[in-house]
Amino acid sequence: MIRNAISAYLKGLKYIMSKPSWKNRRRYILASFVIGGIMLVGSTMAVLIGNMSDVSDLVTGGVALITLILTSYIFGAVWEDKSLHNKEDNLDG
Repeated sequence: MIRNAISAYLKGLKYIMSKPSWKNRRRYILASFVIGGIMLVGSTMAVLIGNMSDVSDLVTGGVALITLILTSYIFGAVWEDKSLHNKEDNLDG
């Protein structure tokens, strides 16, 4: 059973990695935004219910996750775009 699960995971990983890198990045970005959003909604629900245990950690974690992912995605896209344009402009290498 564990061997089948590992085999299925590796097949899925090979399938995902065979796709273009921007598709993989967008999947990870979307998943991170969903997790960050769930953390923010969870903290909101905890405040509304009155369970005030470590709500600030959920808010900080959710906002930090969304901010870091968005920043790294923008930086990666700009860096990739800049490096591709530099190679096209300079034909000598």
